[in-house]
Order: sequence, then structure tokens, then C-alpha cells
Amino acid sequence: MIPVISKHASSYKDRDGFVFKYEEKYYRCIHVSYNDHYQWLMQSGLYNQLIKKKWLVPHEEITDTAKFNLPGTKIILPQQIALITYPYEWSCAMWQDAALLTLNITKNAINKQLILKDATPFNIQFLNGAPIFIDTLSFEKYVEEQPWVAYRQFCECFLAPLLLQQYCTVDAGKFLIVYPNGIPLNILTTLLPKKAKWNLHTYLHIYLQANIKEKKEKNKVDNSTNFSKQKMLLLLNGLIGYVSKLHIKKTKTTWDDYYSETILSDVYLQEKTKLIKSFLASVSHSSIIDLGANDGHFSLLFKNSKKQIVAVDGDANCINELYLKIRCQKITNILPVINTLHTPSPAIGWNNKERAAFDERIKGDVILALALVHHLAITCNVPFEFIANWLAAMGNYLLIEFVPKTDEKVKLLLQNRKDIFNEYTVENFQLVFSKTFQIILQEKITGTQRILYLMKKI
Repeated sequence: MIPVISKHASSYKDRDGFVFKYEEKYYRCIHVSYNDHYQWLMQSGLYNQLIKKKWLVPHEEITDTAKFNLPGTKIILPQQIALITYPYEWSCAMWQDAALLTLNITKNAINKQLILKDATPFNIQFLNGAPIFIDTLSFEKYVEEQPWVAYRQFCECFLAPLLLQQYCTVDAGKFLIVYPNGIPLNILTTLLPKKAKWNLHTYLHIYLQANIKEKKEKNKVDNSTNFSKQKMLLLLNGLIGYVSKLHIKKTKTTWDDYYSETILSDVYLQEKTKLIKSFLASVSHSSIIDLGANDGHFSLLFKNSKKQIVAVDGDANCINELYLKIRCQKITNILPVINTLHTPSPAIGWNNKERAAFDERIKGDVILALALVHHLAITCNVPFEFIANWLAAMGNYLLIEFVPKTDEKVKLLLQNRKDIFNEYTVENFQLVFSKTFQIILQEKITGTQRILYLMKKI
């Protein structure tokens, strides 16, 4: 029987190979056209060097390839990554680390007579608390005297979002939803403040490049020029220094210091933490999705355990601070992700299948929805039924907190708007959620009217 090879929707651009799914695992097919580059990657010592540094996803070569029915190709099985995230879901520091990884890999590659032909953030994932390069087929033999073919791509895909995050907003990474191939430099220069132009590196890598492209389009300028290895390393070292020194603009938001500087007491936090630990100890699970994670307080309860945790929040500052903590403490089992939960990352790209929607990718054994429902139901007007069905699609167990109208936080939400939420009651909450979930445990959090529930999907 000939197997059905499911080619990944984002893998249509590279003529040297493609990613495909077979029996729930992702493989990479390598065409003959890339074989010389691949062999040089493996034999030059670069592959082993990058694996040792944990900069490149490791793979194994498949010897029994007949079952795939892809004659004349080489098949490799990369280390599997549980959750694929996209650049528009990263925090500022994650962007910075991803950019530096791309530059450092390119620098190491040149010393082995190889170079990256691509410089897109979509070739980076975050694994075990750090960025890792996942596109094995991005390496090709380095031809001295030729410029870096991916230089402009790096400027548009990495520098542009980083500069917007420095000068404009911490949410600038979301521009890649609209410009997945990179923010055009002529658009970027209109968004940056005038003072940005007076930075020498910004002028050289952004403004000058934008002008050069405009002149080429008008006059069809010949791009051929000698670019020695020394010049290449000078360029890369300059970019590494430049990116390392970028200071990201931080704007204070409602959710900064949510648990330490709001009306919520320390007693509430302590009691809630005890209940969460107790409830979770009663069910078997290996993965947790923490929705509305804020600063990651509850995700961090399980740091460096065997549990894989995805901490999701719409506040870029909170996720950035969590990532910095993960990086500093070398926490390997928490993945921070930016996503506005009522408008999560959509499916984009060719036929809206190239990059999957966030809801299609996010799965876990236990879903945490703590201090979240009142924001979805009241701030965003989302019915309980919608919320229940949405959460049920993510995992089997649900740890959820109900915050009644008598709570000060809900009063704040309603103080400047008409209360049209007659169905927002604990009785109706239980009634609606019981259609999708079985309530296993429930307990009021000491000192509050808030109730914590442990539920199992029916």
C-alpha cells in the first residue's frame, strides 16, 4: 500500500526539499539538488558544532526510505517540537535572541565554508527555554567574494521589527502577520521617528538599503560586487553588536505587576496557589496550557519539572519579563507566548494554510483559565457556551476560576459601562460548562467569593 505523504503547507518555496508528516511525525525530504550542500554541512564539522551549542535542531538520517515512496531522495527525522510558535507571538527579548542566533550561526557557518541562504524568523523555534534553528536546508556552500544573499531579508525580517519595538511599541512583532516576508524598508522608514536616522547602524542597514533598492528599481543598477570573507565577518560582527545593544521600548500596561500592585491580596494568591497544587495533584498530566498567564506565577510553580508548560498572555511586557526570567534561571520546560485570547493569531499565508491559527496548534492535558473568564465574558462579550467549547478543544482537564460580580475586579470592568450581563452568574456558569465538562472538584478561595473548579471534558 502506497503511503499518503502529507506535505506541510509552509514547505512549498524551497526547491531543495520539503517537510512532510508521516504517522504523526514530521520528516524532511532532501532532493538530489541539495545533496552536495547537505554533505558539506555534515562533513565540515558545522553540524556537530551547532548541535553541541544547541543552536540547530538535531536529526537522524532514515535508512529505510522505501516506505515513504520518495525515490532518489534523502529523508531525515528532526527532533520533534511540541508547539510551533510564530514570530508575531514572541516577546521583544525573544526577537532579539532569535536575531542574534541567526547572525551567530551565519558567522560560524562561514568559518566552515557555508552560509545561510535564508534569514527569516520562521526558521527559529523556542525549545528548552532558548531559540533553536530548525531549517537544515538553509545552509549552502559559501562562495567568497559574493555578498550575503539573505542580508536584506535579515534587515526586513529581524531589524525592522526590532527597531519598531525599540522606538514605537512592544507589540511591533505583530506586523509580521501583515508582512510575513518582512516589513518593507520604505514602509519602515515612514514609521520610525526622525531621530532613528542619526544612529549610524540604523542609517546603514535601514535607510541606506531602502534608498539603494529604490535606485535599483528606477535605474536597474548592477548589484555585482566583490565581497571578501573579511568584509562578510565585519558585517556580521557589526550586526551582532548592533542588535545586542538595542533597548526595547517598554510601556506600562494594566497587567504589569497584576498580583503585586492590585487590590488582590497576598492571602488570595497564597490560598489560590495551594488549591491549584492540590487540584492538579489529583489528575495525571504531563502538559499544561496557562491561558492569561500574566507574569507566569502559576506556570513557574512547575518550573524545571517533567511537565511541559505553555504560558500565554496578550500583554507583551508580561511575557517578555517571563522570558527573561526563564533565560536567567535556565528554565527548560516553560514556553512563553504572546496571544490576545479573544483575537488569537489567525491562519495566514498561501490559502490561509501556510501558518496555522493559534487555536489549531495549542493542545495540552490541563488548561489553566485563572482570573480569565470575567475578562472574556464581560470585557469581550463572549458567551459562556463559546468559552466552554473553545477550552474543550484544547485539552481534557480544565482548571478554571469563576469571579462573581461582587468581586472588585468585575466591578471595575463594569464601572464605565451598562451591566447587560444578566447571564453572568455562578449558577449559569456551572449549567453551561456542565454541558461540556464534568465538574470534579470545586472550592471557594479563602477570603474571596471566587470559586476554583477542576473539570474534565465529557
